[in-house]
Amino acid sequence: MRGRLLRHLKGYELGLLTVGMVVASALLTLPRASRPSTLPLPRIDRAEEQRRAESERERVRLTEAKGLPYEVRAVGESIRHYGLSVSEGNHPGHDLEDLRERTKLVETRGQSALLLDLRAVQTEYFLRALARFEHEGKPNGELLELGGDFLKHSQLNGWFTSAGRFVGDEATRRVLFQLHFADLIGKRSTFPFAPTLDDWRLYYRFLLRFPERDLDAADAASAANVARVRVVNALSRKDPEYPASFARGYLFDQLGDRQTAATAYRAHLGEHESGHYALLARNYLIYTLQGADSE
Repeated sequence: MRGRLLRHLKGYELGLLTVGMVVASALLTLPRASRPSTLPLPRIDRAEEQRRAESERERVRLTEAKGLPYEVRAVGESIRHYGLSVSEGNHPGHDLEDLRERTKLVETRGQSALLLDLRAVQTEYFLRALARFEHEGKPNGELLELGGDFLKHSQLNGWFTSAGRFVGDEATRRVLFQLHFADLIGKRSTFPFAPTLDDWRLYYRFLLRFPERDLDAADAASAANVARVRVVNALSRKDPEYPASFARGYLFDQLGDRQTAATAYRAHLGEHESGHYALLARNYLIYTLQGADSE
């Protein structure tokens, strides 16, 4: 009798383990109140960024070997004049006007593609100048001419560590300068000078991590999150894959507006019933509703 019973129970430990795993899995997927703690960042194709950086370095090598025509070099000199005027606190209106005129001359002569060569060269020089500043701890002419108010703006926003290193990685540094270049020649929305989707993701990822400061704000943390809300709104217009509603939920909760946070999490669940952030959104929604009801 006992032998037959033992045969029936043979393997029950494995069965109990399986049942336990199923129950645990079910419990993990059940929504439960959880304080919002996740701000999603845009996903970057790092392999593509590496390929582009290598391509740009090769463009620099070829451009330095063959040189650029006078008209294109003149655009580069105008960029430097403009940057120096801005860094010295002078009114740069005349320099910008001169730069735009020189850019138009390059276009009328069918040399617009060579501006990409100029951009690649000046990007590389800017990166070297920034690295030199990090090493020496003092401004250099190249950084001021190419970056304009970059150094002052970065210092005001806390974008340098206590050790004097800029907080953005090389890919971000490239994007920041190339956006600056596109703005100066009036081509931010014009192919091939307009940023790619990955460029925008890098740019806004940087601003989500290190938002621009409101120096007049009484509450720096709240001001930073208000700035992040603006970044999320701008990013959502560029990147339809970014979970903007989820991000707004987190930010409004941080700002103490749980009703708006709950609305944002509901919006995310309406857009994404499943997926990477769906369970988190349900957990965060329960938390924000409980908090909103108690207020």
